Amino acid sequence: MSTYSAILVDDEQAAHYAIQVLIKEYDNISLVGQAYNGKQAIEMINRLRPDLLFLDIQMPDMNGFDVLHHLDYQPYIVFCTAYEQYAIDAFNQNSIDYLLKPVDEKRFVQCMTKIERLFPKERKIDICQLQEFGKLFNPPKKAFAIPVNIGSKIVFVQCSIITYCVAKDGYVSLITDEGKEYVCNLTLKQLEERLPDDFIRVQKSYIVHKEKIEEIQKYFNNRLILKMRDHNHTKITSGTSYIDKIREELMLG
Repeated sequence: MSTYSAILVDDEQAAHYAIQVLIKEYDNISLVGQAYNGKQAIEMINRLRPDLLFLDIQMPDMNGFDVLHHLDYQPYIVFCTAYEQYAIDAFNQNSIDYLLKPVDEKRFVQCMTKIERLFPKERKIDICQLQEFGKLFNPPKKAFAIPVNIGSKIVFVQCSIITYCVAKDGYVSLITDEGKEYVCNLTLKQLEERLPDDFIRVQKSYIVHKEKIEEIQKYFNNRLILKMRDHNHTKITSGTSYIDKIREELMLG
């Protein structure tokens, strides 16, 4: 019987305890490390290079699929998940085993039998495909407010009062309905991912709140000028590569 080194990654203490109890029944499994978040897991896995990885999917800082993307080698992977059957089918397509929470002892035995059968064969996994699955299982959460640093304080600017976001002179600003400007530490790309669906990127340097568009004027080269409802009635010229998306989002035809 082969011997495996293993690392357990889960943000819940109860899950760690449950898996540990099951692992103790196997003399050929050596639990060499335990991690409670994605960042800690990446460092530990790359350093200790275990044969086997018990990996939670949903964690506070990143999901399990993102952890896999940052590994510099590939262990056997057993997902520990609470997702429904459609997700499990996806794991099966990638020859990855899974343990459905709460973990059942009989299912754990089946899992270890499968690992024993596979070891030490090639353990190739399509990471790109897994990340696509990850987007379905753990969609990014949209922010209700954006944190900005003001002196020694962190102020949360409500998304509902932001008219547009602009990148200029090496920093990104949030402009509110009243014309106030808040400098934030995020890039426009990061803001684009975190802002609610009410916001749309209209050119390289601007993201606007769709509901705060007061008027749209046609401009040359098929571009548009968006007049905003902020205090200054700011006019923003769209980028040519964003026109199709703007027309679709705003139903301009």
